[in-house]
Amino acid sequence: MTATQLPRTGSATGPVQPLTRTGIWILFWLAAANGLFLYLAPGLADTDYAWSIKPAVNAAFIGAGFLAGTLATGLVLWRAKQWRTFSTLPVALWVLASTLALATFIHADRFKWDYPLTWVWTAVYVGVPFAVPFLVWRQRRDAAAEPDAHCGLKVLRVISAVVGVALLVGSTALYVSPGLGDHWPWALTPLLARAVAAWYALFGTMLVSCAIGLRRPHEAFIPYATLTCWSVLVLALPLLHPDDVSGGGAWYALMIALLVLGVAGLLRSAAAFFATRT
Repeated sequence: MTATQLPRTGSATGPVQPLTRTGIWILFWLAAANGLFLYLAPGLADTDYAWSIKPAVNAAFIGAGFLAGTLATGLVLWRAKQWRTFSTLPVALWVLASTLALATFIHADRFKWDYPLTWVWTAVYVGVPFAVPFLVWRQRRDAAAEPDAHCGLKVLRVISAVVGVALLVGSTALYVSPGLGDHWPWALTPLLARAVAAWYALFGTMLVSCAIGLRRPHEAFIPYATLTCWSVLVLALPLLHPDDVSGGGAWYALMIALLVLGVAGLLRSAAAFFATRT
């Protein structure tokens, strides 16, 4: 192999800066605390969360998103040394935080403002949309040019683009018209419909970001591991909460398709992720 044939790694775009890593640590602990509470003890979210979440399957759904975020941030903290290893994720986090912050203001009457953790919730989702662009700007200001896209990622990127756009269209429709939640497999209030839409928008944005930004196979591992984790946890909800879930054939098809896409991304990226100094 000649010098011109050597694969270029993400190191050209610079290491993860200490301030960025500090922010990721904060997100890791917040995601873990919320995820474990909501997924493992969803019944308590009716009385012990920022707003009353019921039926329990809704709390568990939101908890699944936080647990997937725990995996993503944990993988970054454990393995990522270079910015490109997870550079497709921040815009998805920005979308989630912005839409949840907006939902909080739209449905302010549903929140428990005499409960201290409600203010923590609000501070996080108001602050993250400002913090993320700042940290991304700091990471990118000294970055070198991106490497060329690896040809072996073409199919994965195309499928991710199609699925991601479809998720964004559907989640936008649910967010704008929460009454569409009447057709969901479990009961949704307007606030919960917007919260559910926010999580689907996160994964839709993540897939579109991967379609645009993936350059090397190892860069796909963290986003597709996150998608796989979330899909498994969400698909388990009908088994864990059978009394809350009914119907939803199209929803099952969607979640299985997302699981297959996540596994495909893992298979394409795992060897490179563990072999590359990321």
